[in-house]
Amino acid sequence: MNGPVLQLAIELAQRAGDIQRTARERGITVEPKGISDIVTAVDTACEQAIVAAISERFPDHGIVAEEGSTRGTSARCQWVIDPLDGTKNYAHGSVRCGVSIAVQLDGVTQIGVLYAPFVDELFVAERGRGARCNEHPIAVSKTTELAACMVASALTYAAGSRSAEPRQLDHLLRVFSAVQALRSHGCCTLDLADVARGRLDAYFEPGLAAWDTAAGALLVQEAGGRVSSFDGEPHRVQHPHILASNGHVHAALRSILATERA
Repeated sequence: MNGPVLQLAIELAQRAGDIQRTARERGITVEPKGISDIVTAVDTACEQAIVAAISERFPDHGIVAEEGSTRGTSARCQWVIDPLDGTKNYAHGSVRCGVSIAVQLDGVTQIGVLYAPFVDELFVAERGRGARCNEHPIAVSKTTELAACMVASALTYAAGSRSAEPRQLDHLLRVFSAVQALRSHGCCTLDLADVARGRLDAYFEPGLAAWDTAAGALLVQEAGGRVSSFDGEPHRVQHPHILASNGHVHAALRSILATERA
């Protein structure tokens, strides 16, 4: 399945990136999405363009998408799409945003494509075939000591509120005390890409959806890294917690994240 499906995934990620660049030049409108999130017309336009093309080329494939275009959930082949990850960054003019497209067969991610349109970086992973950025092979970092690590995460909201989620806040404080630097970039997709290419040594975050992690998790794995839940279970896109690392510091970080607050 990889040939035509992979090529379409790449084309659609870049097409969505074109939409994002053009829309930002013309000006965008921001609308609230729940208590603590936002959405723009660009999110919807990107998703509609991606879904329309998949439906035309592969009408028997299923789609799971952030902005509501989910269909055909019983199909063997599923496209898992975040048309614009880092919407808040995008709305504020940051380059830290992008497109995430994964393709799964029988529940296993086979293809992951991430595109950062404002820096023109295209990340591609194929199961068993490695990971690359702009056609160049990439690999995770070689850092072995937690105290030398650059780690990314996010300060997340408690469900239904604008208050910090207590357990994640505790995780951040514990990790901050153990690593060289802790960063919050506001874009899960590109944080996972940065773990895969060695710019970050690890990334963790709770409360995520399948479209946030499906492509990026494969990218990290194919770049030689490790991905799991906070408690060390193998990563599943349906699980809301993710820990991705270069592998060397995975156990140390997992130990911190598995620790309950006193």
